[in-house]
Amino acid sequence: MNKIMALLLIFLCGCIGTDIIDDEMDEVIIIENIIDTLKVGDQHQFKARYLNNVGIETPTNFNWNSSDAAVISIEDSGIATAHQIGSVKLTVDAEGISESIEVAAGNKTSEAANERTANLVTVSSYPLTGTATLKKGDNGLILQLEDNFNTTSALPGLYVYLTNNVNTLNGALEVGKVTAFNGSQSYEITATTNLFEYNFVLFYCKPFVVPVGNGKLNP
Repeated sequence: MNKIMALLLIFLCGCIGTDIIDDEMDEVIIIENIIDTLKVGDQHQFKARYLNNVGIETPTNFNWNSSDAAVISIEDSGIATAHQIGSVKLTVDAEGISESIEVAAGNKTSEAANERTANLVTVSSYPLTGTATLKKGDNGLILQLEDNFNTTSALPGLYVYLTNNVNTLNGALEVGKVTAFNGSQSYEITATTNLFEYNFVLFYCKPFVVPVGNGKLNP
């Protein structure tokens, strides 16, 4: 029995390593309903969400501004109006932080790219590298781990999540158990259709609730 307990302790320590779990993160603003170009004469509703220092969405007042209101003006409600051809930086701020996007005024309105990518890095003693792509699917979203994805089969119960806080599972969306430790694989997500609801891809050693690796979704 003592030998079994000792082996279990070694196994647990191997998964946890010397990681210190801290739930706090930087506050962020996420801009939604992003478009690349707004047709001159048209309006578009931009939306923003503020996530506090533990990744929880918190109601707040947003202030929007445009780098050139003669090209595209924007109200504090997030409604933008294109007046003449050109390009601007739209900035939203709240709670002492800000986020910006580049938007053009042109002959037609065009949506931003319908996928986001993340470069994956390890945050543990185990290797985890590669690229993840989050894109729109027929029934929601699809998370694609690309050909260069690689980790180790020594990890017990490795799961992948979408989250706004890489330090905890609180508020995270479980995508599923990792089905292969290297190479291309995809996971269908039906719980949300919002490409910008989560900002990170997170890998967790689920039996011991510790992070293994993550990647920030861009743009």
